[in-house]
Amino acid sequence: MRFAKDIFISYAHIDDESLVESQKGWITEFHRALDIRLAQLLGRRPVIWRDPSLHGNHIFDKQIVDQFEQVAIMISILTPRYVKSEWCVREASEFYDVCNNNIGFGINNQARIFKVIKTPVKVELHPEKIRNILGYEFYTTDLVTGRLKELSQMFGENSERSYWSKLDDLANDISEFLDSIESLDTSHLKSSGAIVSVGNNNIPIKVYLAESSYETKEFRDSLRRELQDTGYPIYPDTQLPLIESALVENINSFLSKSDLSIHLLGENYGIVPEGGTHKSIIEIQNEVASAASASSPLQRLIWIPEGFTPKDDRQQLFVDKLSQGKEGITGADLIFSSLEEFKSIVSDRLSAMEKERNKLLVEAQKVVEAECLSTPTTATGSGIIYLICDRLDLDEIKQLEDFLFDHGCEVMLPLFDGEESQIREDHIENLKMCDAAIIFYGNANEIWLRSKTRDFLKINGYGREKPLKVKSVYLAGKPDASKERFRSQDVEVINGMNDFPTDKLKLLLSNL
Repeated sequence: MRFAKDIFISYAHIDDESLVESQKGWITEFHRALDIRLAQLLGRRPVIWRDPSLHGNHIFDKQIVDQFEQVAIMISILTPRYVKSEWCVREASEFYDVCNNNIGFGINNQARIFKVIKTPVKVELHPEKIRNILGYEFYTTDLVTGRLKELSQMFGENSERSYWSKLDDLANDISEFLDSIESLDTSHLKSSGAIVSVGNNNIPIKVYLAESSYETKEFRDSLRRELQDTGYPIYPDTQLPLIESALVENINSFLSKSDLSIHLLGENYGIVPEGGTHKSIIEIQNEVASAASASSPLQRLIWIPEGFTPKDDRQQLFVDKLSQGKEGITGADLIFSSLEEFKSIVSDRLSAMEKERNKLLVEAQKVVEAECLSTPTTATGSGIIYLICDRLDLDEIKQLEDFLFDHGCEVMLPLFDGEESQIREDHIENLKMCDAAIIFYGNANEIWLRSKTRDFLKINGYGREKPLKVKSVYLAGKPDASKERFRSQDVEVINGMNDFPTDKLKLLLSNL
């Protein structure tokens, strides 16, 4: 469907007044730049309309509203003056109503009002119809003074660069949205507010990109842009509330749709919502995602920049808990790296997840066929067992390895030669594909044991779809205080320090 006008820009007149008499106003320059960039992306000149004669004391003009039927998209330029203007607020409301009377307000879960935030305004003051829509923030925060600074072409090189980057994001999103509207077959549409889906049959990996503190916003925007350009749906796709109970509910809702959650930590602790635990939105998102990962296949990445120096004791405590594996780390990989290194890690993880997803149908079919043809297993069981050991124990595991093999099990051992990244990748793949995992604790130290048992907690985050049938720690070698006091609620402990525990191992294998 093609509208007569592509875009209507809704704004308050005072926001187009220039600080320098000889220069054009912010809205005028924004209009000009958007028109050019959209023309380059669309391959045609867009029809962008606004009322340049608008004044602060204008009476609401119904002639403008009457033309909304012919408009595909509205851009609301939010400022303190805009939210105080009855005219501007009514324009947003009237356009919303008109949308619901033609093809709907949302297409492909994208609203037909694009919210450009020129000057920050509290979310609760935004026009009601667009309060939950994510906005394009044309401002930044000074890392030294903490003051908010408007992006403009006249406020220096850094501001100008950020301005063009943000405008390009907006133009690309609008271009894609206009294309999706034009491709709509509206013959079957009803006059309702229903969201229209025009997606294909492919199911992409969905990403929860957690809200972050202001000094990481630019990196988050860059990452979000690259992920969206590659075709990954990104959550949250609406404004998160600042009341903790509602916030947690929203986060859970978005995570339930997501396959991967990404958390960016910086030097600041972040905004603390009202009515709750006095934890920041950043920490709350991580806690909720950690809990979700414990009960679902949700994978997680937590990024901390190189040279990390927190400015807040609360942030230091939060990161310390993550680093020590105490809280909020379930299903997550904690990554200390540069921006570009982390982007590569994200790309690699998504590629691996896509390959895994593409194999699921084939593997599921093979499982069904195998179950139909298989014979009952013996009492001692069969399957793939990943026998995790340290290099120091390679000679010590032979008896256990032979026992498992003789009882019908395929036994995999860790990789010891190669680059560290290859060894780690092989370890994770073994955890994902095995039926059972046994940690052989003989000559290695306690730090090594903790690292391996901690991997059991992260196993869902590595992409494993089903829980391990058996998780065990096999105590071997000379008895010592560390081994004798070792016990766990999560793994089965088998003592092989004095005698070979044949009966206990047979009982363990019966669970396969």
